[in-house]
Amino acid sequence: MSKQAYSYLVKLLSSRDYSEHKLREKLREKKFPANEIEDALNEIKERGFLREEAYSEARIKGFMSKGYSASFIKQKLQQEKLDVSEEYIYEIFDEHRVSEAEQIKKLLAKKLKGLSEDKEEAHKERQKAIRFALSKGHNPGAVFKILKSNFNSAGIEIEPELF
Repeated sequence: MSKQAYSYLVKLLSSRDYSEHKLREKLREKKFPANEIEDALNEIKERGFLREEAYSEARIKGFMSKGYSASFIKQKLQQEKLDVSEEYIYEIFDEHRVSEAEQIKKLLAKKLKGLSEDKEEAHKERQKAIRFALSKGHNPGAVFKILKSNFNSAGIEIEPELF
């Protein structure tokens, strides 16, 4: 085993958690041979330094705090080669008392703050707010329902042709 590869991994993990996939990428970037990469990764796993569950949970919390939907978070984690169920993601949402409906409300409120008096401009702002919520992976039907129910009472007129 390469002491350099192992030392590099320990240095990385001393500052924060990483997934095995990310660590493998970092070692490849440093041009370590494949056998040294695998040996170093096996060593940190044997010693219990690799905490993928903690890394996954931190990533979920980070995405959740930015307003991303559970399905979008699952997709992002799959891109990082992390196998996390949507149920587990919802457990973390529940643990932190976060719902996707509340996320959508916050995202829409953020974009609809100070809505223009001009009808045409207000329409553009609403469309922008909807696109913003959709870009976070939220269901279009849920976004429209929340927009209609929560913002109609605030005097924001919602036209059905937004979708």
